Amino acid sequence: MKLHRVCNKTALAVAVTLACAHMAQAQQQPAADQPIQKVLVTGSNIAKIDAETAMPVTVMRREDIVRTGANSVTELLNTLTASTGSLTDIGGSNSFAGGASSASLRNLGKQSTLVLLNSRRVAPYALADYNEVFTNLDSLPLDAIERVEVLRNGGSAVYGSDAVAGVINIITRGDFQGVQLKATQDQSLKNSEFRTRSASITGGLGDFGSDGYNVLANVEVFKRDPVMWRSVVDDINPAYGEKFSTVAPGSGRMFGDRGAPSSFSYPGNILGYAGGGGPVPGCTTVAAGLCQYDRFSRFQAIPEAERVNALVSGKLRISDTVDAFAEVLLSSTKTTYQSAFPTYDSTAADTVWGNPVTGERLSFTSLSLPATHPLNTLGEPAGLRYRFADSGGSEAVKSSQYRALTGLKGSLNQYDWETAVGVMGSRTKSRGRGTFSASGFKQVIGDYSQYDADYTPLDPNFFNRGYVIGGQNSPEVLNTLFPEYGYDGKITQTFIDGKISGEVAKWGDRSISAAVGGELRHEKFEISPTANLLAGDIVGNGSATADAKRMTGAAFAEVNIPVTKTFEVTGAARLDKYEDFDAHVSPKLAFRWEASKQLLVRGTVESGFRAPNLTESAQSSKFAFDNGVVDPRRCPQALALAKDLRARAGGLASSDPNYALLNARADTVEGDECAAGVFSNVRNNPDLAPETSRSATLGLVFEPVKGYSVAFDYWRIERKDEIGLKSTDDLLAAEADQPAGVIERAALSSDKTFTAAEQAQYGVTTGSLVGTSGMFENVSKTKTSGFDLTGSARFRTAYGRVNVDANATFLTDLRFYSTTLGGYGDNLAGRYGAPKIVANTTVSLDSGNFSNALRASYNKSTQLRGDFFDDSYTVEGCADRGWAESECRVGSYVRWDYTLAYRGLKGWTLTAFVRNIFDHRPPVDLRSFSSGGGGVIPQSYEDVQGRSLRLTAEYRF
Repeated sequence: MKLHRVCNKTALAVAVTLACAHMAQAQQQPAADQPIQKVLVTGSNIAKIDAETAMPVTVMRREDIVRTGANSVTELLNTLTASTGSLTDIGGSNSFAGGASSASLRNLGKQSTLVLLNSRRVAPYALADYNEVFTNLDSLPLDAIERVEVLRNGGSAVYGSDAVAGVINIITRGDFQGVQLKATQDQSLKNSEFRTRSASITGGLGDFGSDGYNVLANVEVFKRDPVMWRSVVDDINPAYGEKFSTVAPGSGRMFGDRGAPSSFSYPGNILGYAGGGGPVPGCTTVAAGLCQYDRFSRFQAIPEAERVNALVSGKLRISDTVDAFAEVLLSSTKTTYQSAFPTYDSTAADTVWGNPVTGERLSFTSLSLPATHPLNTLGEPAGLRYRFADSGGSEAVKSSQYRALTGLKGSLNQYDWETAVGVMGSRTKSRGRGTFSASGFKQVIGDYSQYDADYTPLDPNFFNRGYVIGGQNSPEVLNTLFPEYGYDGKITQTFIDGKISGEVAKWGDRSISAAVGGELRHEKFEISPTANLLAGDIVGNGSATADAKRMTGAAFAEVNIPVTKTFEVTGAARLDKYEDFDAHVSPKLAFRWEASKQLLVRGTVESGFRAPNLTESAQSSKFAFDNGVVDPRRCPQALALAKDLRARAGGLASSDPNYALLNARADTVEGDECAAGVFSNVRNNPDLAPETSRSATLGLVFEPVKGYSVAFDYWRIERKDEIGLKSTDDLLAAEADQPAGVIERAALSSDKTFTAAEQAQYGVTTGSLVGTSGMFENVSKTKTSGFDLTGSARFRTAYGRVNVDANATFLTDLRFYSTTLGGYGDNLAGRYGAPKIVANTTVSLDSGNFSNALRASYNKSTQLRGDFFDDSYTVEGCADRGWAESECRVGSYVRWDYTLAYRGLKGWTLTAFVRNIFDHRPPVDLRSFSSGGGGVIPQSYEDVQGRSLRLTAEYRF
């Protein structure tokens, strides 16, 4: 802990320290003469001489990108201190939009962050993540990037409705000449299974300045190897094992020391309800009298990924005043997920889902093995605990994306103009298997819906039909029981845009500049589930559909008025018109005041909106599952029962079969009630209103001497009429006030978690939670605020040129509106998933043929607790789980990275990047481990990745 505190102070203060140490030296250095030229910075359509604008913009240049060690655009954007958790293709196996990665700023979600490529939109990913439409970062080529500009205050008035949280503008290389070959390998030094490789070729022809043309072509190939937890499980932080291990000391841990192996095994166990039973014949791994399974063999830490991205762009001088340009972006990605094999437990709670077309509630009930089954020698119905190791559980997501545009730009008198027309789109196909078909189960195993009061099947041939327990099953039987299912998504967009800018008037001897423009866009979105998903035939699986199109139009205007030589005001407004929605105006006002040569004061006020997307307002349906739900009416009782079950197991010998069974039941009881998966049936709402927002910034930039600067910006964003659902947690917190049909519970008499005696003993009076139903609504509001701090220093030493860049985001307020409270919930700044401070500092030294960079990244500690309704992870809730108060939080974390580049060989650049040079583990996260990881694996693979090395060879000729 002392080291972390020291590192924290070092990371945040190093820029200031070095600046002070060398300020006198910098004052003595003459400023180099620079030609005065106008530049266009993200956030404005008016080119300006001053790069430091009224809007807070972060610029990451090519050398900065290399120093981050990012291996993809997703990794690069995650280094931003304003970036907050979002979807990645690594963790997307359980999402509606697997195989893709998104960006999110300010904790406002992927739909509120606009990603641009060369200042124009990229087609969204062809599958919505439930109702969220976003740009897939994996389709963008990293090696073609010249710089990234991040507008941190929103940009609705300039760019459109989905720029509430900010704009990320990715600028590709321009006027490149020659050929560059590049190859990279990134591998963990702790577990070599973590490995990625990439290669690219970039070619440029023509000097635009002298030849009047330039053509750039870039092709990038990316390959990431899959990693299963089995191969790295022994390196999981021992602190997790100490809290979650269910294996008695000295009992001989068969599969490492991360808990007991699973009795949900292949070929399985038959267990008498009054005792007796044991492994199914043919079991090769028997312990404690039961057949055991290595659960880690099918837990995937990293999915396999293959990507090919290509970019071709060109520009041609037609005359002294007119240039033509064109650009083509092509991308192909494939992500392959391996999933755990499905299990069967005769005592498991019902799985509930529904028919997406009719809304009919469906349920799957696990039944006993009949007394007449050949494998059941107990003479009475028995429990079956089984793993379908022949299910082929996996999912492959293939996606292609394109954008083609062409246009003209030029000048007319004192005006600059530009226009472009283009088409873009995306196609995605996901296919998986490994989950029961309801009809197939009845065909090859038996009818699970017909049973008596003891959950004994009425079908005497149940589990004695086509499917053979633990035996060889034909492809026909397996395809019937585990058919392929998934989605096909398609998005197409066409657009035409144009703008003109320049001086329109004089204010004294100062120019008043303005820009006007507009765009038309047509979009079509189709999401089609396979027939078995659409019919509700895949047990426990939701579905999403969409088939809609619309035309949108926008017009914008911007004016910059230099009121005095040191004070200027910028006003902007954008008029957006979506089909079926009234036109909406988003205004913006900004000021920039040079209080002195060393001090700049700036500020913005802006209004924004987001029209409902095509999955929210147009005809669509979603039948999904909300995982990790804590049932406040049953979780406390489940924790008490689980604690007693484990205590009973602790009094038995580890060789006693009941030892493993009691511990397994304790895990099941806790998971069913404290990390439950419940259905959510949602339909579109054509009466939705747009979301609206207000944002403001106020900041200052201090440059005491040339080469040293510090910027400090306060930001605040309020968003209302948010489109979404009332959260399950919020509904449960006020369950008595909900209309009939919103929350569904099973009858107490069909309770599979608690026996009748246990219901009485632990005070269980409510049936198990099944699910919720509703439609998209303008249901919520969010407000958030904080400070951004950036600092930089540039100076020369006897050893070479030193660059220091420091960035920090301080989150002061994050609140979500609660319909239960009729007001905002708790301030979540400093709570789970929302650290109050995220910071990084990079110190680089360029000396001769060598470049060195040391980078420190810091996240402040957070509580495990969420919002006001989260009682499970308060200090008291943690104590009930046996966790100390110090364990009821995620600790602070500092990671140090180092980059070394050598350019001493003609045409060559050799780079080594060491990630996590001190091999520090990320802090223990017991919440993630217990709910998301089931008490078996961490949610983050970084725990076992450790130090890694990335080697890059680049040759240019």
